[in-house]
Amino acid sequence: MRQLIAYLKSIGTPGLYRRGSSLLQKGEVPRDVLVILSGVVKAYVINQSGDQSIVNLCGKGVIIPVAWAHDHTEGSLFHYEAVNDVRVIAIRKSDFRAAIEHHPELWSEYLNYMIRAQASLLLRIAGLTQPRAITKICYTLSFLMFRYGIEKRPGIFEIDLKVTQVMLANLIGQTRESTAKNLKHLKESGVIAYKNSTYWINKAELERFIGEDETVDLSVA
Repeated sequence: MRQLIAYLKSIGTPGLYRRGSSLLQKGEVPRDVLVILSGVVKAYVINQSGDQSIVNLCGKGVIIPVAWAHDHTEGSLFHYEAVNDVRVIAIRKSDFRAAIEHHPELWSEYLNYMIRAQASLLLRIAGLTQPRAITKICYTLSFLMFRYGIEKRPGIFEIDLKVTQVMLANLIGQTRESTAKNLKHLKESGVIAYKNSTYWINKAELERFIGEDETVDLSVA
């Protein structure tokens, strides 16, 4: 979305959210559409016990809240919080809509963005339906690779998003201990490598590990 982001930067206002600060609260009517330029934002809900459940991790290029931007909701569907320092561009809704509706080349980029976002979230949903914790993690990693993966060398993708083991555990509804154990197993099996919350994924090995009966096309091209 290079052209779209460059255009939005030219008409929007830069902003900075420090780690732990709120971008939006669930039900809040946003002032602007926000485009993430750097950092990680978690979208989450809070259950009756007061616990958070992460719905999505939003990184560079993600637009929030997209449903409100297109008048499908009156306010934010989720809480959005900065996991680390987050830089954004804030654009008035009317200006955002005009940008994608009046510039065919920007609309094309935006359509591709929405397709990828939808496909990646389907991988996340597929992961949540898996009975085994390690398969949940594999699908979650494929979701992150599809959405944020950068091919550093043939078949090896770096997830361009800082993801802690606690965040991964929250994404799949498992304990940190179980998640750490399964990640170690995937590392020893050559499926992934990780250091300082950065993950590298061997696409072919990940597909093999998921299994022939469940293999999906995880191409990020």
